[in-house]
Amino acid sequence: MRAHSMLTRRLLASTVPVALLLGLGTSPARTDPLIGDVLNSYGLPGGVETPTAEMLPDGTLGGTLSYNGLGRRHNVIFQLHPRITTALRYSRVEGMKDHIEDLGNHIWDRSFDIRFQVLDEAGWRPAVAVGLQDFMGTGVYSGEYIVASKTITPRLRASLGIGWGRLAGEYRRPDSDDEGGKPNVDEWFSGSPKPFGSIAWQATDKLSLVAEYSSDEYVPESRDGLEEAPGSQFNLGAYYTFNPQYQLGLYTLGGDVFGAQFSFALNPRNAPFPSGLEKAPAPVRPRPAPAADPEGWSGAWSADPTAQPAIQTVLKDALADEGQMLESMSLSANRAEVRIRNTRYIQHSEAVGRTARLMTRALPPSVETLVITSNAEGMATSSVVLKRSDVERLENTEAGRIATAAELVDATPRPGDLVRTPGLFPRFRWNLAPYLDIGLFDPEDPLRYEVGAEVKASYELMPGLILSGSLRQRAFGNMDQSGPAIPPELNGGVRGDHYTAEEYEADPSLETSPEGVPRVRSDTRMYTGRTSPTIPELTLAWYAQPTEQVYTRVTVGLLERAYGGVSGEVLWKPANSPLAFGAEVNRVKKRDFDDMFGFRDYEVTTGHLSAYYEFANGFTAQLDVGKYLAGDKGATVTLTREFANGWRVGAFATKTDMSDEEFGNGSFDKGITISLPITWAAGTPTRDRAGSTLRSLSRDGGARVDVSGRLYDKVRDAQSVKLYQGWGRFWR
Repeated sequence: MRAHSMLTRRLLASTVPVALLLGLGTSPARTDPLIGDVLNSYGLPGGVETPTAEMLPDGTLGGTLSYNGLGRRHNVIFQLHPRITTALRYSRVEGMKDHIEDLGNHIWDRSFDIRFQVLDEAGWRPAVAVGLQDFMGTGVYSGEYIVASKTITPRLRASLGIGWGRLAGEYRRPDSDDEGGKPNVDEWFSGSPKPFGSIAWQATDKLSLVAEYSSDEYVPESRDGLEEAPGSQFNLGAYYTFNPQYQLGLYTLGGDVFGAQFSFALNPRNAPFPSGLEKAPAPVRPRPAPAADPEGWSGAWSADPTAQPAIQTVLKDALADEGQMLESMSLSANRAEVRIRNTRYIQHSEAVGRTARLMTRALPPSVETLVITSNAEGMATSSVVLKRSDVERLENTEAGRIATAAELVDATPRPGDLVRTPGLFPRFRWNLAPYLDIGLFDPEDPLRYEVGAEVKASYELMPGLILSGSLRQRAFGNMDQSGPAIPPELNGGVRGDHYTAEEYEADPSLETSPEGVPRVRSDTRMYTGRTSPTIPELTLAWYAQPTEQVYTRVTVGLLERAYGGVSGEVLWKPANSPLAFGAEVNRVKKRDFDDMFGFRDYEVTTGHLSAYYEFANGFTAQLDVGKYLAGDKGATVTLTREFANGWRVGAFATKTDMSDEEFGNGSFDKGITISLPITWAAGTPTRDRAGSTLRSLSRDGGARVDVSGRLYDKVRDAQSVKLYQGWGRFWR
């Protein structure tokens, strides 16, 4: 295995809090040619503006903010695979007139890049990569490239490539009626290619200097005569890494346009607290010799009716200290089964391992078979069967050996010998925390936000029957209540204006777009800006398990801020299968904009058939086919990658029978999801997460009801692929 660069070593060694962003450290001696030390202004490893064939450490999630006189670029980067780098960009492009008068002479543009490394650097052979830049946007940055990068000396690296489109000085202007958002395949690698190249010199262990030749002529920025393109095609940059956390850069384009850049990166394999801050588990207790406890070994104790209640109470208290609920238990002379609910650990294998340790300490010596069944909302999702002698024998070995000795099986939903632990239900929980709502990608308001306080509460009447809800109170923000955007053709050609809330409420015809599409999401602004309390959700959910491999959910009430009604779901998911199938049907009605318990006239039935498949390396694919909120029919494809420590990054795209014109700007729904476990940053064990969905403006096509508690994520934590992905924490 190749040694990592200092960047990788620093990322892997850092123990700073997440508030100090994990950065792009550099080193005097580059030892891994794959890893880039500098992110360019487009957010990918490169020179100042040009690309290279370099990659980032696998799984890196980062970002850049680059500003110069020709524009401002905000990039989110994810190393999807060791050889695939992706970037999502939101840019303010100067020098292009927009029809929104208040915005002045600039536009806001969304774009997406992907780079694939075809060859690794080896010997005299350079690394080679192929990239697509802005391949499904509006064409402002659209271009393709083939580039080779070679480490000349430990401190010097050179790249040379050819580019098309933007990288060759061409601007692929879209048609006036093009809604954008679709891959422009017919334009890939078209036109006359031109060369580009860069040299990066690592002057010190913290300072990198870059010189490059670029064929970009900045046509979009200068086409309206409002800005001037750089006078030279040579760019220079200096990038300084302040300790391992973050990096600042200064650069010039052609010697007459100056810019600054901030970059950061988070590596999932580099937690601020790598070992975690949870307390050490209780050690396995070896059984005494048979001569020392003949009654315990003989199993005679099992005839005592007071034995199981006493053991169950002891085990319940011990598991509670480990963040586990002992919901029920069965016990015989040589077999014990516990049904637990994991409320603390992001990797379920850690909960299973700690439970196994405690069972060796609480059970009489005659009990040899240990069965640990995982429960989620009253559903038994899997059973891990262990021999007690294996647990005793393998405690101080690697986790893989106990994984080989263990057996994972489907759990019987309702065995007759289970004894429910008294006093657990009904169960009430609540918490008060701040909330932050963010709206992105609106040309008029690129960043809309709202901050306030939220109370969440749940009352579990019995396992699987849960009443839950939330109450929010806004404190401040710039999210104001308003209607949907006014179509430019109805507004003198001006884009960006919105109907007032009063206009929208007073004119029922506005509830349908000019193309005849019901406004199921494009009036989302009507649900924001409230100064009085709001109830985003108030539901009663019932989870059940008809058979070992089939799970069901029925949810009624206020399902989300915009819709209320009934949602039903069924899922087939065997414990040892990477494949699952599901179906969901929702009958919903649109909620009132101001009345917390009122409804509007629009109602619809939606439904989807779903297929899920878990691949190796944490990749999960999902396909949903069915009917959406606006009555359109189509499919959603989702690809998610999850790491052993709980990091989760995904992308989705939805295409329905709604035309590009009916959908509007973007042509079809798509976005990126990011979910990070709080325990990764804080060190203390918790199942809480922080995340967001980055997508284009709220559109009516491909919209789904946002129902909490869908079955797949409830079930898969304790099943084969996900469970064994985190099995390394069994003995933690």
